[in-house]
Amino acid sequence: MSELNLVQIKEQVKHIMLDFQINDLNNCIKGGGNFLAAIGLMVATESLGGLITGTPKSGSKRNFEEGFKRLGDSYRNLYDNNKDGVLDVYRNVRCGLIHRYVPSNVEGMYAGYTDLPGIIEQDGAFKILPASYVRDLETAVNRLLVELESDTKLQGRVRKTLKQIPVLA
Repeated sequence: MSELNLVQIKEQVKHIMLDFQINDLNNCIKGGGNFLAAIGLMVATESLGGLITGTPKSGSKRNFEEGFKRLGDSYRNLYDNNKDGVLDVYRNVRCGLIHRYVPSNVEGMYAGYTDLPGIIEQDGAFKILPASYVRDLETAVNRLLVELESDTKLQGRVRKTLKQIPVLA
Protein backbone atom coordinates (compact mmCIF):
# COMPACT_ATOMS: atom_id res chain seq x y z
CA MET A 1 0.00 0.00 0.00
CA SER A 2 1.44 3.37 -0.99
CA GLU A 3 1.90 6.28 1.41
CA LEU A 4 -0.94 8.76 1.63
CA ASN A 5 -0.19 12.12 0.07
CA LEU A 6 -1.23 15.41 1.71
CA VAL A 7 -4.53 15.62 -0.18
CA GLN A 8 -5.45 12.07 0.87
CA ILE A 9 -4.44 12.74 4.48
CA LYS A 10 -6.63 15.84 4.64
CA GLU A 11 -9.55 14.05 2.97
CA GLN A 12 -9.39 11.21 5.50
CA VAL A 13 -9.13 13.58 8.47
CA LYS A 14 -12.15 15.52 7.18
CA HIS A 15 -14.06 12.29 6.64
CA ILE A 16 -13.32 10.86 10.09
CA MET A 17 -13.46 13.98 12.21
CA LEU A 18 -15.96 16.20 10.39
CA ASP A 19 -18.23 13.90 8.38
CA PHE A 20 -18.50 11.18 11.01
CA GLN A 21 -17.67 12.47 14.47
CA ILE A 22 -18.80 16.11 14.32
CA ASN A 23 -21.90 15.21 12.30
CA ASP A 24 -22.87 12.47 14.77
CA LEU A 25 -22.27 14.79 17.71
CA ASN A 26 -24.44 17.52 16.22
CA ASN A 27 -27.22 15.01 15.52
CA CYS A 28 -26.99 13.72 19.08
CA ILE A 29 -27.28 17.23 20.51
CA LYS A 30 -30.22 18.08 18.21
CA GLY A 31 -31.97 14.98 19.53
CA GLY A 32 -31.40 16.02 23.13
CA GLY A 33 -28.69 13.46 23.88
CA ASN A 34 -26.39 15.82 25.75
CA PHE A 35 -24.79 13.16 27.97
CA LEU A 36 -24.17 10.91 24.98
CA ALA A 37 -22.82 13.90 23.10
CA ALA A 38 -20.50 14.69 26.03
CA ILE A 39 -19.19 11.11 25.96
CA GLY A 40 -18.69 11.39 22.20
CA LEU A 41 -16.89 14.70 22.68
CA MET A 42 -14.42 13.06 25.04
CA VAL A 43 -13.79 10.30 22.48
CA ALA A 44 -13.48 12.81 19.62
CA THR A 45 -11.07 14.92 21.68
CA GLU A 46 -8.92 11.86 22.27
CA SER A 47 -9.17 10.98 18.54
CA LEU A 48 -7.96 14.45 17.61
CA GLY A 49 -5.08 14.06 20.04
CA GLY A 50 -4.27 10.65 18.57
CA LEU A 51 -3.95 12.21 15.13
CA ILE A 52 -1.59 14.81 16.54
CA THR A 53 0.60 12.41 18.54
CA GLY A 54 0.57 9.57 16.01
CA THR A 55 -0.37 7.08 18.76
CA PRO A 56 -4.16 6.55 18.59
CA LYS A 57 -4.19 3.16 20.30
CA SER A 58 -2.12 3.99 23.35
CA GLY A 59 -1.66 6.87 25.72
CA SER A 60 -5.27 7.93 26.15
CA LYS A 61 -4.40 10.59 28.74
CA ARG A 62 -1.70 12.07 26.51
CA ASN A 63 -3.98 11.96 23.47
CA PHE A 64 -6.85 13.55 25.37
CA GLU A 65 -4.57 16.27 26.71
CA GLU A 66 -3.20 17.06 23.23
CA GLY A 67 -6.68 17.17 21.72
CA PHE A 68 -8.16 19.19 24.58
CA LYS A 69 -5.44 21.81 24.45
CA ARG A 70 -5.96 22.14 20.68
CA LEU A 71 -9.51 23.33 21.32
CA GLY A 72 -8.21 26.79 22.19
CA ASP A 73 -6.58 28.92 24.87
CA SER A 74 -9.49 28.71 27.30
CA TYR A 75 -9.34 24.90 27.20
CA ARG A 76 -5.56 24.89 27.55
CA ASN A 77 -5.76 27.23 30.55
CA LEU A 78 -8.55 25.18 32.14
CA TYR A 79 -6.54 21.99 31.71
CA ASP A 80 -3.26 23.43 32.94
CA ASN A 81 -4.85 25.20 35.93
CA ASN A 82 -6.77 22.11 37.08
CA LYS A 83 -4.46 19.26 36.14
CA ASP A 84 -3.96 16.73 38.91
CA GLY A 85 -5.95 18.82 41.38
CA VAL A 86 -9.42 18.50 42.84
CA LEU A 87 -10.76 19.52 39.44
CA ASP A 88 -8.97 17.42 36.84
CA VAL A 89 -10.58 17.59 33.39
CA TYR A 90 -9.19 14.22 32.35
CA ARG A 91 -10.05 12.33 35.53
CA ASN A 92 -13.32 14.04 36.45
CA VAL A 93 -14.89 14.72 33.07
CA ARG A 94 -13.33 12.38 30.51
CA CYS A 95 -12.91 9.31 32.73
CA GLY A 96 -16.14 9.96 34.60
CA LEU A 97 -18.13 10.05 31.37
CA ILE A 98 -16.31 7.24 29.57
CA HIS A 99 -16.17 4.76 32.45
CA ARG A 100 -19.25 5.61 34.50
CA TYR A 101 -21.50 7.78 32.29
CA VAL A 102 -21.43 10.26 35.17
CA PRO A 103 -18.66 12.82 35.47
CA SER A 104 -17.52 13.94 38.90
CA ASN A 105 -17.16 17.53 40.03
CA VAL A 106 -19.52 18.58 37.24
CA GLU A 107 -22.33 20.88 38.22
CA GLY A 108 -24.36 20.47 35.06
CA MET A 109 -24.77 19.77 31.38
CA TYR A 110 -26.25 22.68 29.46
CA ALA A 111 -28.05 22.61 26.13
CA GLY A 112 -27.83 25.37 23.56
CA TYR A 113 -25.10 27.41 21.98
CA THR A 114 -23.20 30.11 23.77
CA ASP A 115 -20.05 32.17 23.31
CA LEU A 116 -18.52 30.31 26.25
CA PRO A 117 -16.14 27.38 25.75
CA GLY A 118 -17.57 23.86 25.94
CA ILE A 119 -16.23 23.22 29.43
CA ILE A 120 -15.84 25.91 32.05
CA GLU A 121 -14.97 25.91 35.73
CA GLN A 122 -17.26 27.96 37.91
CA ASP A 123 -17.64 27.98 41.68
CA GLY A 124 -15.44 24.91 42.11
CA ALA A 125 -17.18 22.69 39.56
CA PHE A 126 -17.11 22.06 35.84
CA LYS A 127 -20.00 22.96 33.57
CA ILE A 128 -20.29 21.22 30.22
CA LEU A 129 -21.83 22.93 27.20
CA PRO A 130 -21.84 20.24 24.48
CA ALA A 131 -22.95 22.46 21.59
CA SER A 132 -20.18 24.96 22.30
CA TYR A 133 -17.68 22.14 22.66
CA VAL A 134 -18.65 20.73 19.23
CA ARG A 135 -18.18 24.18 17.71
CA ASP A 136 -14.71 24.45 19.25
CA LEU A 137 -13.79 20.90 18.24
CA GLU A 138 -14.76 21.62 14.64
CA THR A 139 -12.63 24.78 14.72
CA ALA A 140 -9.69 22.74 16.07
CA VAL A 141 -10.05 20.15 13.31
CA ASN A 142 -10.10 22.89 10.68
CA ARG A 143 -6.96 24.43 12.25
CA LEU A 144 -5.29 21.02 12.08
CA LEU A 145 -6.14 20.78 8.38
CA VAL A 146 -4.44 24.14 7.78
CA GLU A 147 -1.39 23.16 9.87
CA LEU A 148 -0.98 20.00 7.80
CA GLU A 149 -0.16 22.16 4.78
CA SER A 150 3.20 23.24 6.19
CA ASP A 151 4.10 20.86 9.03
CA THR A 152 5.68 17.73 7.57
CA LYS A 153 6.27 16.16 11.00
CA LEU A 154 2.57 16.55 11.78
CA GLN A 155 1.77 15.03 8.38
CA GLY A 156 3.89 12.01 9.29
CA ARG A 157 2.17 11.51 12.65
CA VAL A 158 -1.29 11.87 11.12
CA ARG A 159 -0.35 9.50 8.28
CA LYS A 160 0.85 6.96 10.87
CA THR A 161 -2.42 7.29 12.79
CA LEU A 162 -4.61 6.96 9.70
CA LYS A 163 -2.97 3.61 8.92
CA GLN A 164 -4.35 2.32 12.23
CA ILE A 165 -7.94 3.47 11.72
CA PRO A 166 -10.39 1.29 9.77
CA VAL A 167 -12.04 2.76 6.70
CA LEU A 168 -15.31 4.48 7.60
CA ALA A 169 -17.87 4.14 4.81
